[in-house]
Amino acid sequence: MQFLLTAGFAGAHTLYAAAIALGALCGMGVNFVISRRFVFAPDDRAAHEQFTSFLVISLTTLLLRLLVAFALVMLFTLSIFDWLNQLPVAAPQERIAHLGAVGLVVLYSFLAHKHVSFAGGVLAFLANKAAVRP
Repeated sequence: MQFLLTAGFAGAHTLYAAAIALGALCGMGVNFVISRRFVFAPDDRAAHEQFTSFLVISLTTLLLRLLVAFALVMLFTLSIFDWLNQLPVAAPQERIAHLGAVGLVVLYSFLAHKHVSFAGGVLAFLANKAAVRP
């Protein structure tokens, strides 16, 4: 009986994680279409090639957001930030850390998509940076 309860609980978490991942992928697709149509001038590559670059940048954006958020949460555990516990919200350190991480990542994401996703792609960006200029 305990196995059935545990397996059901693990299954619910798996379904929850799958729903989050599916939502993130759908959001990424919508973001790509809107960015390509209204925000950035498309380069001469096919849409699927641009989307590949867009996906790479989006995944690095996710990683950066997680790293910054966890770093800020750790920073907020210092005694100098004890006043945060007096704020009238639940988990103020985590909320402020997430807000700070999202703010930083928005800037990174825009610049990376502008200079990489819609400007020739990751390989072109790396080749351009590696080229020796006179």
